[in-house]
Amino acid sequence: MREFDWMNLLSSWAPVLLIIGFWLVFLRYMRRGGTGSQREYVARHKQHMERLEILLERIATALEKR
Repeated sequence: MREFDWMNLLSSWAPVLLIIGFWLVFLRYMRRGGTGSQREYVARHKQHMERLEILLERIATALEKR
């Protein structure tokens, strides 16, 4: 009868376990919203769009008065 070889089992399953581990870390990272710089970019973009909306409303109001 052949002995059970732990090293053979570990070496054959290690790549699969590493891929699953990286995948889980990636999912947790994406659920948090990515990096802080991405969140800052989105916040700046939102502020910029709000300013544009205000300016466009002013332009529309000025054009309606004419």
